[in-house]
Amino acid sequence: MAVTGALCAAAALLAVVRGVWYRLTRDATKTAIEQAPQITDHARAGVLRTQDLLNWGWFAVAVLLVVLAVLVGLASFGTWLLFGVSALVCVPLGVAGWRFPAAEGLDAVALAFIGCVVVASAVALLWRRPV
Repeated sequence: MAVTGALCAAAALLAVVRGVWYRLTRDATKTAIEQAPQITDHARAGVLRTQDLLNWGWFAVAVLLVVLAVLVGLASFGTWLLFGVSALVCVPLGVAGWRFPAAEGLDAVALAFIGCVVVASAVALLWRRPV
């Protein structure tokens, strides 16, 4: 279960990196949204506000993943909770971070985050100690 804890901690670190990176490159994200052909003119401000709100979600998920890393990695408890959080919160957040227009490189961090969370969930569920 230490592997799962380490993967959760890595996902939390990626979430923090993405959140800070977004804050530092918000102007580039705004430019990317303004130049995105798939977004209509009247929706651009809403997409930017959504990106700002989702950025707070990245920080919240990082805190949640640290707690789950401790629970799963040290106490071998909460594997189903990790699976549920990753399926219902982390993966949709990562997909939104990947699909929304943003500054260069933020989509790669979101994909790496998704990979860490999915692998952590798989390891937690498949690599269980016999009871």
